[in-house]
Amino acid sequence: MEQIKKALENFMSGIDKDPRISLSHIGLFSVLLHVREEFDGIEPFPIKREELMKAAKISSTATYFKIIRQLNEYGYIHYLPTFNRMRQSRVSIGSEVETM
Repeated sequence: MEQIKKALENFMSGIDKDPRISLSHIGLFSVLLHVREEFDGIEPFPIKREELMKAAKISSTATYFKIIRQLNEYGYIHYLPTFNRMRQSRVSIGSEVETM
């Protein structure tokens, strides 16, 4: 629980000063925090695009990929995509990820 609190505090302090962040970024980040807790905070954790999109209320695959790439580029997460349909992409949110 302490890990989730720290990750959320880091994210909130970062987005407060970051005009690039939209509701879609916040929604996806929130869902990622929830998924992370399902894996007992172990990082990197596997993600399923379909589940994330549904939970974050993102209907377009293009929007999902744009938002997750931006969260990675902006330093809020570390996204490890896989291009193999038999393997899941992975994400880290821990304190080692720097926010702007």
